[in-house]
Amino acid sequence: MFDGGEDGIEHIRKANKEFVVLEQRHHRLELELNKLLKRRILAVDEEFRKKTLQKEKLATKDRMNDIIRQSRLTRRAEAAP
Repeated sequence: MFDGGEDGIEHIRKANKEFVVLEQRHHRLELELNKLLKRRILAVDEEFRKKTLQKEKLATKDRMNDIIRQSRLTRRAEAAP
């Protein structure tokens, strides 16, 4: 799902509570979005909700990837001589 590698993701889950919350939020948004996407026709308010969910899901994923990048940089800096 994310570009951190499974070992790196597991390390982040243990060390960063924000990441865990974001991961859960991303999952909830995905479930809600999938419910809307299964419908053939959406009312105007449902279409608006769909667009909002897509934006929130993307922003959540972007923040998660920021945390992954920061974690990588920190781990590399700690490993450097």
